[in-house]
Amino acid sequence: MTRSITARRTLRRSLAAAALAPLLLTGVAACGNDDSGSEAKDPAAAAAVLTGLQKGDEVDPGDFVDTVEDGVKASTTAHMTMKVGLGSLGEMSGEGDLDYTADPPELAMTMDLPMGGGGSKAEVRYVDGVFYMSLGNLSGNKFWKLDPSDPDSPLGDMGSMLDQVDPMGALQKVEPAIDTVTYVGDDDVDGQSLDHYELTVDPAKYAKAMDLPDEAKSKLPDKLTYDIWLDDESRLAKMHMDLPVAGTESTVDVTASDWGKDVTIEAPPADDITEMPNLGSMMPGGTIAG
Repeated sequence: MTRSITARRTLRRSLAAAALAPLLLTGVAACGNDDSGSEAKDPAAAAAVLTGLQKGDEVDPGDFVDTVEDGVKASTTAHMTMKVGLGSLGEMSGEGDLDYTADPPELAMTMDLPMGGGGSKAEVRYVDGVFYMSLGNLSGNKFWKLDPSDPDSPLGDMGSMLDQVDPMGALQKVEPAIDTVTYVGDDDVDGQSLDHYELTVDPAKYAKAMDLPDEAKSKLPDKLTYDIWLDDESRLAKMHMDLPVAGTESTVDVTASDWGKDVTIEAPPADDITEMPNLGSMMPGGTIAG
């Protein structure tokens, strides 16, 4: 009986993690905001750290992360788009809004998943530290309620991959693993002039910071790099990274824009919320094949 319960719990967590994969890959999944008590600095003063750089100049990783954090804190909200390429497994994409005035920051996002042949729509909300996830017909057109703080939740015991709720959180999380930050130069991105930086990341330190399981650690490449573009207020405008996932080389692209716009992020109505069922009950005849 114990083995059966454990197996069902593992399957439920696997399904939840698969559906939330784009968010987990970028750190967009949170239990809290470690910096909620600190005050934002003047963005102009923070940006001085990155002023006057020439191509090839290096920046202290801690100063870089602090500068980007200060720019984000002064901006309250943002619109985010995300695209995750999984090679032959397909592509996941999504867009939504982030609210940094909440603690922890809140999120509302819709995603296209490479499921069900022509693809599937998903909707994810993160409000008051709880995930609400709808997979359309697969979830009975309801939102599953997933609480990362509950050890019995499908997201329980997933470690520090659930430590932050936004791209900035991902950057904060990986800071201890950053070896170098190099200024690449000024790039034109979709008609916007952005400052391009390349971050080299130590794979072993990255695995420790992200609390990756041993199997995932063994599949990390010898070198990890992040490419990050900042706008003129030192806010994260675009992030790109390459990372092996599920035996294939994946790419992750995140953009942030429309800083400071009005957003409304709320939990779904109570009638639209249900607990996530056992994976076996979702299969024909209640059985699991393969």
